[in-house]
Amino acid sequence: MSDPLATAVLAGQDDAVALLAKLVEHPTENPPGDVGTAMEWLATYLAERGHAVERHPVPQAFARNYHLSEVENLIVRRAFGPGPTIALSAPIDTLPAGSSWNRDPFGAEIRDGMLYGRGARDSKSDVAAYVAVLEALNAAGFRHGTVELHITADEESGGFLGPAFLLGQGLAQPDAVIGAGTSHQVVVGQQGVLHLEVVLRGRQAHTSRPQDGCDALAAAVPILAELQAERARISMPLTVSTISGGRGVNVVADRTRFTIDRRIEAGDDGEKIEAELIALIEAAHTAGDGVELECRRLLLAEPVVPTAPSARLAAALSRHAADSFGKEVPVVTAPVVSGARHYAAAGIATALYGVGPPIVGEGVDFTGDEWVSLGDLQRASLALTAAVAELLAA
Repeated sequence: MSDPLATAVLAGQDDAVALLAKLVEHPTENPPGDVGTAMEWLATYLAERGHAVERHPVPQAFARNYHLSEVENLIVRRAFGPGPTIALSAPIDTLPAGSSWNRDPFGAEIRDGMLYGRGARDSKSDVAAYVAVLEALNAAGFRHGTVELHITADEESGGFLGPAFLLGQGLAQPDAVIGAGTSHQVVVGQQGVLHLEVVLRGRQAHTSRPQDGCDALAAAVPILAELQAERARISMPLTVSTISGGRGVNVVADRTRFTIDRRIEAGDDGEKIEAELIALIEAAHTAGDGVELECRRLLLAEPVVPTAPSARLAAALSRHAADSFGKEVPVVTAPVVSGARHYAAAGIATALYGVGPPIVGEGVDFTGDEWVSLGDLQRASLALTAAVAELLAA
């Protein structure tokens, strides 16, 4: 990295940490997906720093299809000169905080070089790093290509209202995309995932006369048992992730609902896996018990397979990350399902690289006390700036 770029990145690190802390202080849990206050604050913050901020709301009728109400995406574009366009794409929505915290999940506490809070790692630190890249290039007087920030809010809902919406509406057409990821690996291939909802509808009755009803909860038992057997047969994870049903302790359950998360590896056909899984569920259902069965797709994300352009993008990121961290930063296929897959599906070279710890192993705790290293924020920002500069000037 040239000295002006490195100097600009290091000069902006206090601002990057402050931005990350403010983002963590704004709850953006999804579900329920109420991120409007945080996005409004971020749009104002970026505008006050001199960036031209485009605000792209998603029509409510479309958002409701994904169980969200108001969703807005931000795009910041800065043309430095002739050359390609590289988008840095990161979401601000997070998993729910949960109850296993020893610290305030929205306190943005800094201790021993770590910042704690929901979204600190996934992926608000990436938003802070990507803003730092844009501002460092500008401060150093860079003169090649265009950088776009794509800041979205539905990563936990599949990315259909974020990256897919921006592409589908013709609001962005970058030549390459760097998506939220980890600073210790560059992810170029992604798992796929199938989310299914299974609903069993029976008939309510008093438990003193269960024969008057149709027990939806009892009807779920053989299906769940068959799913557990399938889980043991296949190599990819299959999880029954939520279950609900019944109306009272003395009432036969008239409805049971559960959801399934089935991971898909590269080379597998997601629609075929879906058809086979539904057939397995239907075969396990006893139609004669008077309980109706419905299976509904919530999400099907096909795996992302590396391409030659995405491999070249990943190689540049890996090389500069190794220089910044002083160790090898491998290019991997990882068990993640990122909204950035929509860029890859559109034929755009895509790789994931950001601030957090490795995808598998240290620091990946979705239950509580999520943290990110501020040293990693600085080193990843240096690596990203160097890689983006090289790619824009090529």
